[in-house]
Amino acid sequence: MNGEVGNPVTRRGTLRTYFFVVMAAVFAAGLPLVITGLAEGANADNAGAGQNTVAATAPGRLTGWVIPAPVNMPADPAQAAVIARGEYLTVAGDCLPCHSVQGQAPFSGGLAVGSPVGAVYSPNITPSKQYGIGNYSDQQFWNVLHNGIAPGSSLLVFPKYLYPSMPYDAYSKLSYADVMAIKAYLMSLPAAEVPNKPTQIPFPLNTRAALLGWRILFFRAAPVQYDPSWSPQVRNGAFLVQALEHCSDCHTPRNILFGSETQKFLAGGHILSQSWYAPNISSSTDGIGSWQPAALLNYLHDGGKLGTGAPFGPMQEVVHDSLSRLPASDVQDIVAYLQTGTVAQPAPAPDLAQTSATGLGAQVYANNCARCHGADGAGVENNFPTLAGNQAVWAGPPDNVIAMVLGGFGPWHNDQSAMPLFRHVLTDAEIAAVTNYVRTSWGNKGAADADGDLVARLSAQTDTQVTLDAGTMQAALHDHGTVQKFGEVTGLFQRTGDTLNCQLDANLVASDPSKDIHLAGICGKNGTVVDAMASTNGTTAPVALTLRENGPAIDLNGKLPDGSSLTAHIDLVSTND
Repeated sequence: MNGEVGNPVTRRGTLRTYFFVVMAAVFAAGLPLVITGLAEGANADNAGAGQNTVAATAPGRLTGWVIPAPVNMPADPAQAAVIARGEYLTVAGDCLPCHSVQGQAPFSGGLAVGSPVGAVYSPNITPSKQYGIGNYSDQQFWNVLHNGIAPGSSLLVFPKYLYPSMPYDAYSKLSYADVMAIKAYLMSLPAAEVPNKPTQIPFPLNTRAALLGWRILFFRAAPVQYDPSWSPQVRNGAFLVQALEHCSDCHTPRNILFGSETQKFLAGGHILSQSWYAPNISSSTDGIGSWQPAALLNYLHDGGKLGTGAPFGPMQEVVHDSLSRLPASDVQDIVAYLQTGTVAQPAPAPDLAQTSATGLGAQVYANNCARCHGADGAGVENNFPTLAGNQAVWAGPPDNVIAMVLGGFGPWHNDQSAMPLFRHVLTDAEIAAVTNYVRTSWGNKGAADADGDLVARLSAQTDTQVTLDAGTMQAALHDHGTVQKFGEVTGLFQRTGDTLNCQLDANLVASDPSKDIHLAGICGKNGTVVDAMASTNGTTAPVALTLRENGPAIDLNGKLPDGSSLTAHIDLVSTND
């Protein structure tokens, strides 16, 4: 990557565009039904040993969505059992976070999912007949999950192929009975009349027929792969990892055409269109082979410990909204499978060249990081994570450390401190230097392989997370000539890369409780507005807040349903002062 001439992102984007266009032209003439035949011929007969029970909320101090319960559970025990199984499978499949946004009903869609060619918005999968799956036949729903084909057509003769951002490659391993159970659960929920958002992918790549070439090369519906020697527990772990949690979609590296490199199953890979690197989770010592099973169970089910490892980035969402809601025995089965059922992948030889204690990295660390993480990298128990000996810091490429320094992230638990973002505080060279410093200090076995060019490339894809308080967000209500400032603010503003993909969840507390406002929504209209729901004084109504970049800050303003106006300023410069 570092040896490429020119901008690697631009060059790879050109190759991707070329691939999709050429494949569409080559196969458009006579193969529109090939993939349907390939997928239908696969045998997906498998069964998981799950207990079909899930927790509506995450345990302990973990956060996340509340799993919606069926509104009308049938009296027939057999039908009720199918819905319960479907709820379990839906939670294990981590469907809710991708198909939900703040301020809207669960499963009503609208989340921008990044792809190398533009944003794809998750669809409404509630029972709405106009916008959701209310009119889907069983066969149509099966085609979506098993074959990655939605109802309708593309260019009249092609099936309406789904973008690979939907993990149908994993869901194709589910049995027909399991797919129907998922449908039964979703159909038992309230219908949300929320329109679907169009993709932000340019022509001709937004033509679903253009996906045919990719599918022929890389998609085969196939059952879960079991070893005859595995115990029932390891088999259940394989079912959960391969078919439901779709771990391979992030943790298996992809080739230049985005096909999974199956010979490196779970060996670690870059998450498409994000700055995050999903680490090696094979049974290698560079993966999770050296972890104690109890520590790995704690990480996956209970959120981990800051001294030995806690999930962050996209993995934190997986733990909070999916794994932590499953029975602990199921997560134990996942641990058993990952440590005995995966092939150990060789780890690259680490570069143990220690960054100089008097160099730029050491200086940046002393001035910006040591007050929280300690001069020795030991951190603060139950607040600031340990950096010394932390495998998440040194294993694999430097991307995750860079992403955390650039964009920060929320606290491990709500009552703890957030990681500040330094995107607008440190230069690319300083971020690269401090990354190399922490990856090679205190016995860490990482490589000093970060540079300013890598930081600049990742910056365009990095998650920005700002924990909202009276210091980072100033807001005021303008009503008939009076101005009322909100003295207390809580919540989170998050965006990935640019403002096409952002979420706002803010609680604004006024001296008059009737003026308190809760705002929850996402970016719309190419990132120029925040489409939100505003709740105040017992009523909730939609609002559109204009979003404007203002240097290292975001300005929001708009009319509220009662005719008053809201202005807000979110400061993106966050330090640990």
